[in-house]
Amino acid sequence: MLTDNVVERIETRRTTDAVLASAYEALLASADAHLDQPTIVEALRSDTSELRQSFVGFDQKPVERLTTMGMAWRLTGDKRYADRARLELLQLADLETWYPENFLGLSRVTLAVALGYSWISETLDDGDHAAIKSALVNKALNEAAGIYELDTAYFDKGWVVPQRWVHPTPIPSSLPDGTATADITWPVASFNWNIICNTGMIVAALAVSEAEPELAKQIIESAQISLRNGFAMFAPDGAWPEGPMYGALAARDAAIAITSLETVLGHDFDLSKSDGMANFGDYLTHVTGPTGLLFNYGDSDTNTDLVALTWLASRFNRPDYSRRTAGSKPVSHVALDLIWRQNSEERPIDGRQNSFWFGGLGLVMMRSAWDDPKATYVGFKAGPLRSHHNNLDAGTFVLETNGVRWATDLGIGNYHLPGYFTNKRFDYYRTATIGQNTLVFGSANQQTTGRAQIEEFGQFPDFNFTIADLSEPYGRPVGTVRRGIALIEGSAVLIQDEIEGNQADPVFWTMHTEAQVSIDGQTAILRKDGQELRARVLSPPEALFTLRSADPCKTPYNSDCANQNPNSGVGRLMIDLQAQDSGASQTIAVWFDSAGGTADNTIIPLSDWRLHATLSQPDPIE
Repeated sequence: MLTDNVVERIETRRTTDAVLASAYEALLASADAHLDQPTIVEALRSDTSELRQSFVGFDQKPVERLTTMGMAWRLTGDKRYADRARLELLQLADLETWYPENFLGLSRVTLAVALGYSWISETLDDGDHAAIKSALVNKALNEAAGIYELDTAYFDKGWVVPQRWVHPTPIPSSLPDGTATADITWPVASFNWNIICNTGMIVAALAVSEAEPELAKQIIESAQISLRNGFAMFAPDGAWPEGPMYGALAARDAAIAITSLETVLGHDFDLSKSDGMANFGDYLTHVTGPTGLLFNYGDSDTNTDLVALTWLASRFNRPDYSRRTAGSKPVSHVALDLIWRQNSEERPIDGRQNSFWFGGLGLVMMRSAWDDPKATYVGFKAGPLRSHHNNLDAGTFVLETNGVRWATDLGIGNYHLPGYFTNKRFDYYRTATIGQNTLVFGSANQQTTGRAQIEEFGQFPDFNFTIADLSEPYGRPVGTVRRGIALIEGSAVLIQDEIEGNQADPVFWTMHTEAQVSIDGQTAILRKDGQELRARVLSPPEALFTLRSADPCKTPYNSDCANQNPNSGVGRLMIDLQAQDSGASQTIAVWFDSAGGTADNTIIPLSDWRLHATLSQPDPIE
């Protein structure tokens, strides 16, 4: 990746490109900071936890550290950086094992060692070369070769089926020979591990290819075939089922794999032509709100490393992807950013839209403006519920205005809870329907087999909207549970639900918020960071707001509640509707406005929203 041409380009452009020059200085500052810190292995050994456990998540970020030190050496010629990288590499190589039972952590170490080794290789002696190559071969590539061979048998016998974006197949809890799950099935599964693990093996194979040509050929061929399962997650339109955090991390490693293959082999096996990959930048851009926070559905955080956008901007000639939203977290892999960065002084082509619909997952994002941190923004999710890291969240939404996120997604749960990724996942508050900004019937979860469909998506000058059919996830006939969300005149937001048929259980409308809430019957005033948002119940006329705790221990989803996230500072703004057997329809409509305007009390049925809009504004589609 870090070729002489790349080094020359960075050195040339930093004299005229202020943004690149700033990234250059940030890289050297980070490298200097690493010189004063314990090595990765020293830090791991000083931890109270076992070294093996450190390989599960690998918080020491070996890829970031070794690419930073390696690039600092290449750009400056300062031997301190190369010497420190050499020390890190030899200490990692000297470990007895890289713990293949925790293959995700192993793959991160493998990628770090392979890149670091490649970037400082001219400074190493014969003994260093032998030690590092031996570690890459014996501690990583040979382990991967065995897994590729096993998983080929699993696939051929139908024990493991690659996931698809429409109805992904979950990884089984155990395989016929009693082996583990993700740590051994990642080659034939479709989730972020597939891309991360394959990338580590590809780069390692390229790094040792001269010394071990047959092994390298075997690994690269297996990996490029396996990657199709992971890259299938980008289809059909770039939206990532596991949430934007995992999508950004997977895309970053996909970019590393593609760049490395092209640098060494001259081609990428057409991996970059995978369906949806060219659109992933649209997804990551639009799923970021005006505050810089992500619409963090599933096990996603509100911030992540967005360095993949730099590669996407260059690869697909979309410089608008590099226009970061104010408040976005700075990239953590500055070396990768410098390698992939286009000339930041180019005049960007702005492909961003105020409303964007990703049909594959049923995601819609609407905003009043770009490049305005106080703009109004709504992120809405319908879509299928069966994917790794998913929650039972059909109909959930986030809401921002005036620089504040008012409706929040709780995000990542505690991964160490029993059965969190298997049979008990939806026993916990953050993953259950009760923990989402949607409707709850009684206290029941939505069904994982249901798919919520976007029915309507309209864009008009003062009325952007989407309507979703949520019936299937609730196990009800199609058309009986529908939710519409509209952004009106750039500031007001309307959430309108229509429920048909008898209701054997009470219905709870729920929105999680970190704001302070004052309730006066049908009106709630939310206050946070010096701003206010008003919520008003428009329908039904007798409904009132109430505020409840989001502490799992105070809800029916209190399994192992002492170890669940306590959701401190989060409240549930709710509307309660009693069960009814009359068969009459119910409409719940909630209006949000921070501009001090007056809500229109007229309730327009969802089926008439487009007609109403076209009567007042020309239909842009026609």
